[in-house]
Amino acid sequence: MKTVEILKAARAKIEKPENWTQDFYARSASGKRVVARSPKAVCWCSYGALQSVMKAKLLPIEIVLLLERPMHGCIADFNDTHTHTEVLAAFDAAIELAAKEPTP
Repeated sequence: MKTVEILKAARAKIEKPENWTQDFYARSASGKRVVARSPKAVCWCSYGALQSVMKAKLLPIEIVLLLERPMHGCIADFNDTHTHTEVLAAFDAAIELAAKEPTP
């Protein structure tokens, strides 16, 4: 899966507000904290959505750096201190960057 595809898939996971969360990587339908790759997860933070798409706990640095550029720093901090709309806009900007840059 190419970087731009990973970013698009992660964005799609959190596109609806009810599928996005703050203050933890993922949550179940009852609101309990779960690991992002859990089949019980129904909502994710930005980083958790990437983990879920990649089926990995640790993400490739290229993807982290691409998303951190429009977020101006740490993905988790941005996710937890900004609105859903702002998070999606950061994903859109990262997707645009990934489409322009030769990344894996």
